[in-house]
Amino acid sequence: MTQTRQDIQAYVLSLLQGLAKDWDYSQEIGPQSLLFSELGFESLDAVVLGTAIQEHYQRQMPFAELFARIGEQEVRDLSVAQLVEFVDTHLNSRMSEAT
Repeated sequence: MTQTRQDIQAYVLSLLQGLAKDWDYSQEIGPQSLLFSELGFESLDAVVLGTAIQEHYQRQMPFAELFARIGEQEVRDLSVAQLVEFVDTHLNSRMSEAT
């Protein structure tokens, strides 16, 4: 079943809000929130997030490539919207390949 971008965003935001409770992060998390500079992500947090997303959707996605590209950018950060776009692209392209 194809997931809409809105469904993916709702899941990712819910996941991040759950993680934020563990960090005592009290700000609202939305599509423009930045994982590293605003939410205080460390590399391990990114791995945990990527793993949780892959387990939820039962699909492997190239998160290592995504985070490597971020490391090469001048601004080393990723918004929730960019993460959702990445998941949408890889989740739905693989689903369409399987059909």
